[in-house]
Amino acid sequence: MSTVDPAAARRERFERHRGTTGAAVAAVFSGILIIATGAVAGFGFAGLLDTFRLMELNSVFSTWESQMSSPFVWLPIGIVASIFSWWLYSTWNHRYTGDRMRFAGVGPLTLLTVGLAGGVWIGCLSWTAPDQVGMQIDPTFGEHEPWGMGAWIFYSAQWWLPALFALFAVLFFLLGIGGRRRATRRRELVSRLIVSGRRVQGSVTESTVPSSEASQMIFSLTVTFTDLSGTDRWVKRVVRYRTTEVPPVGAPVTVLYDPSAPGDESRIFFTTGSASDPEDFLAHEF
Repeated sequence: MSTVDPAAARRERFERHRGTTGAAVAAVFSGILIIATGAVAGFGFAGLLDTFRLMELNSVFSTWESQMSSPFVWLPIGIVASIFSWWLYSTWNHRYTGDRMRFAGVGPLTLLTVGLAGGVWIGCLSWTAPDQVGMQIDPTFGEHEPWGMGAWIFYSAQWWLPALFALFAVLFFLLGIGGRRRATRRRELVSRLIVSGRRVQGSVTESTVPSSEASQMIFSLTVTFTDLSGTDRWVKRVVRYRTTEVPPVGAPVTVLYDPSAPGDESRIFFTTGSASDPEDFLAHEF
């Protein structure tokens, strides 16, 4: 038994790190760690791919053995380390911003892809050279065969594969900028509605059953409320909640909407908890 609200205690611990130097340093360090672990995974992926490319470039009677160092070891190590560093970066970046839905700087996916691009590039530089460019050399029977289209694709992968990962990194960076701009606009909208909009009580009409197998759940939540004209309205949103905090059907909610456009769902927000700050209405949006 506890005399302290656990949700309030978690929020207090979370808010304690907002804007602090320690949280910023931890976020930067873990961001560098994501790039490093992504590079390890990228190097391991390139090493694994080296074996398959040799099957295309060299004859079946030649060697298919990669000269790269332990490619089957670096990939799983990089994957596990990347998962950990992703979690670490997300934790400390969100603590620094004080917002579980927003990253300061760039998101972890962009950093991971940058690391993957670097690791793949280094790995491609270490690829095993084929017996002869353009020809499968048969050292046993002397029946040499020219490369087909697949072999040329594998051979040229040393250039286009790192470029592809770099392109993905740029794409994710641009998508992140767009997502942060959208989040900023929504936060500004909620801030205006807190001043000029209307807050009314509503209730949950459709929810989900909490699962004991997950710490968080993403699902559709439907709430209903009555606007100033007496019209009943229903709003459905995809939300993310901790499993222990999933609101059941009938749970009360606070609905914030624009009285000049009560039917505009893009200007309707709701929260099952506190309703004083913009983050309260945006914390569970997905």
